Amino acid sequence: MRRALSFIMAAIIVGLALNVQAASVTFDPEVVKLKVAHGETGRTAITAHGFSSQAYSLNFLVGSKLENGNLPRGWLTAAYLWLDSKTEGPSSRVMNLVVTVPADAIPGTYTGLLVPDNMRCSEPITSPGVVVSIEVTDS
Repeated sequence: MRRALSFIMAAIIVGLALNVQAASVTFDPEVVKLKVAHGETGRTAITAHGFSSQAYSLNFLVGSKLENGNLPRGWLTAAYLWLDSKTEGPSSRVMNLVVTVPADAIPGTYTGLLVPDNMRCSEPITSPGVVVSIEVTDS
């Protein structure tokens, strides 16, 4: 009896876990490469695409959460984005990625993975992020 109860509880937990909704956010392009001279600002457009199997509202920052790299967080100007849909399916919005390289920056390549920083979303966000590579040049 105890074994049967454990099996039923495990099945319920697995069933609930499979029903958890999550929205996916992808970026186009998936990799951004910029050449920026020290003391200058570089910009490029990125499209954020959202998708969910139910109506959703996603509010997040891009540029405030940085992983796996040596790109200083202070060089990026975070962009606030919102993606929403009254029904299931896709939505998209274009943002400008702004990178300001300080005048005293050492020339070289700086990289990082930008992932959406969940501000207020109707469901969790899954995202591979966008890879950013900044080549700092001598003026």
